[in-house]
Amino acid sequence: MTELVVRDPGMPQERTVLAWRRTGLALLVGSLTIGRLTLDSLGPLVVVPTVMTAAMALYVVGDTLRQRRLAHQHPDDPRFAVLRDARLVVVTSVVIGVLSAGELAAAVVHML
Repeated sequence: MTELVVRDPGMPQERTVLAWRRTGLALLVGSLTIGRLTLDSLGPLVVVPTVMTAAMALYVVGDTLRQRRLAHQHPDDPRFAVLRDARLVVVTSVVIGVLSAGELAAAVVHML
């Protein structure tokens, strides 16, 4: 006996959007935490990279909110997929790079 499996075409996009939203929120929390922890060693110099990384992380979260709405309205249209272009990947990579550079700078200052 064969069972008929009903496929929901919107669910893969929904899961991808939710994963990117979690990534954006984790980047936001990570940037603010690293900024706070390196404030004592780097001083006010750490405010600029912290604000930049927090803004980029908020962009990731905002874009996923927009993509979720569009993907929900158009589940079969690939133009509304989260990964249709490389913006989220590039922004996420830049945020991670800036966070890593901030942590490296804090470690160098602490060694001196």
